[in-house]
Amino acid sequence: MKQGKLITTANVVKADRAIEYLQRRPKLELVGLGLVYGKPGLGKSTWASRTAFSKGYIYLRLESTTTPKNFAQRLLSSLASRYNYGNVPTCGATNTIFKRCMAILENHEDAVIIVDEIDYAFSNKQLLGAIRDIVDETLAIVILVGMQNAKDKLLQVNEYYFDRCNVFCEFSSSDKKDISELCRQVMDKTPNDAMQEMIYRESTGNLRRAVKLIYGVENAIAGNQNSSSQPSEIN
Repeated sequence: MKQGKLITTANVVKADRAIEYLQRRPKLELVGLGLVYGKPGLGKSTWASRTAFSKGYIYLRLESTTTPKNFAQRLLSSLASRYNYGNVPTCGATNTIFKRCMAILENHEDAVIIVDEIDYAFSNKQLLGAIRDIVDETLAIVILVGMQNAKDKLLQVNEYYFDRCNVFCEFSSSDKKDISELCRQVMDKTPNDAMQEMIYRESTGNLRRAVKLIYGVENAIAGNQNSSSQPSEIN
């Protein structure tokens, strides 16, 4: 199975267009904040990390233990690496580190920052506020990536924050065309129509489940081929 590919599914197209929309926005009138959300297994994190890698965006994944200072330090390190600032010190107070981030972003208005697993920030108002400050105080784009109820949670947590979002993109279950394209691009041998249909049906449009099915199918095929190539035992 071929690895590391970003399949151009309908969801990927929508998410890319969301960023393009913010890149074209009137920057002095609209902040560059967007939200990508959807159920697990639909490819949100895969899109976020692989798009960031291929296009030179900043990708940060929140964890349950992420603090505002930890976030600021990781952001500063990523920005310094991306824009060749060398070894920028990440020590000091949280506010000091954050100001260093802002100074870099002020010189790079085209910056795009993707923050994955934003759901972890909903219970941390200081962390959520720090992320909002990026779009309020700079012209950078920040794309939040969260679960299917992230849009509703954001509204509940902070209506002002919700209103700052200028684009929403919901990932939905993949259709047969998307699953067929996934099969064709990641399978070592071109799958027939029956195999593609089976994977689509069994995955129910869930990309993560489809990848597991593809791996299982190819593993089974490889196992059968190895068995048939073994010499028969002579008694």
